[in-house]
Amino acid sequence: MAREYPVKKGIKMSNEYILEQAKKFVESAEIKDDKVHASLPGMKSLELYTNGKTLFAQTENDHSYNDVAKTIKLFNDIIETITGFNSKERKKRMSKL
Repeated sequence: MAREYPVKKGIKMSNEYILEQAKKFVESAEIKDDKVHASLPGMKSLELYTNGKTLFAQTENDHSYNDVAKTIKLFNDIIETITGFNSKERKKRMSKL
């Protein structure tokens, strides 16, 4: 199941933009099947895609990895860079729904 993330106004969402931003954190990121695929420490897979206005993220965790805090920080940094909202701002927006 994919999670949905709001995007700040003015950010032009596209798979190319998502790939460009993701590569700042994960060099192995690539576009496959109209989605950006990457893997990072603690996540077997990370799929990022958009409908043009919203970011969707689908993850598969690596349960053998021990530094969960590092994984969460890296994931939040990636999402913040792409969407323009930090985790606190995302939480606030989601609580309004």
